[in-house]
Amino acid sequence: MSQTELAKLLYTTQDTISLWELGKSKPSIDSLKIIAVIFDVTTDELLDMDNFRLYYKDRYK
Repeated sequence: MSQTELAKLLYTTQDTISLWELGKSKPSIDSLKIIAVIFDVTTDELLDMDNFRLYYKDRYK
């Protein structure tokens, strides 16, 4: 899917999608939810929560 196509589905601009991909900006929680639906994944998968949990698991006990 192109940045332009995704932007249309999210009612945003291609420039915004590009900034997300470059790590210069981050999508809102609502946008993440919609992205998860579009790509048929969970928000945990989008956020790579399994690796996040493994890395931080012992730090916050």
